Amino acid sequence: MTRESQGGPVSTPETKLGAANSTADRAIDILLVFTEERPVWSAVEIAAHFAMPRSTTYRYLNSLRAYALIIEDESGGYRLGPRVFPLARAAKAGNSILSAAGAELRRLNDRFGEAVSLFQRVGEEIISLDHIESRHPVRITFPRGQMLPWPATASAKVLLAYASRTEQEAILQLLEPVRYTGKTVTDRKALRKMLEKIRVDGFAFSDEEREEGVRAVAAPIFVRGEARYSITLSGLSFRLTDEKLPEIISEVKSTAARISSALATTEY
Repeated sequence: MTRESQGGPVSTPETKLGAANSTADRAIDILLVFTEERPVWSAVEIAAHFAMPRSTTYRYLNSLRAYALIIEDESGGYRLGPRVFPLARAAKAGNSILSAAGAELRRLNDRFGEAVSLFQRVGEEIISLDHIESRHPVRITFPRGQMLPWPATASAKVLLAYASRTEQEAILQLLEPVRYTGKTVTDRKALRKMLEKIRVDGFAFSDEEREEGVRAVAAPIFVRGEARYSITLSGLSFRLTDEKLPEIISEVKSTAARISSALATTEY
């Protein structure tokens, strides 16, 4: 909001607050471009990524450097700074789901030796909160966070299946069908039937639907009756055989149920 005067627009407190919010938003946007896959960015790359003038980019970078949220290395690249680590530790310590799930994830990994992940859905994004790698020499890798893919992974299917009907339909309309492999279900009608079955069965199974040679089982974790999280066990299909799947499904579901019960007794 501005007031007009003979000299032109005059800033009001609301205007200044809006500008401050905009500045904070952009600084946060810059912090969020740093990922495990790309931990180092140059100022030129950041400026191009956000279509910002270099002078403006350097101003944001200098502000973040002043708080040690980012640092500049010898080559002129920027990476997250030391002040980020205590923030991450504080976030982890205060997160009930990580406290409740940690031992259960390790137990499941110990039993089968396969990769185990804890996921959360936030809108159209799936975030990996925790992950334990497979103990086998031949393994698969996972991104820490990604936009919800066309539901082909077990985690994506189970989290979508337990979303509210309104959210589920909105997401299905937003996403474009992608045929990752010959087994990917791309027909929306068939997918809706699959999601209904997942709610009845209490788990989701992906049989090489996202990547050839990879199978996965996921089950929902409930908080106050809402499936906010999922636990997923993934591995190569020659190890996750049809004979072994019933045991894996039973254990994944039991693990998710125990975590749900632990959360029910935690102040959340």
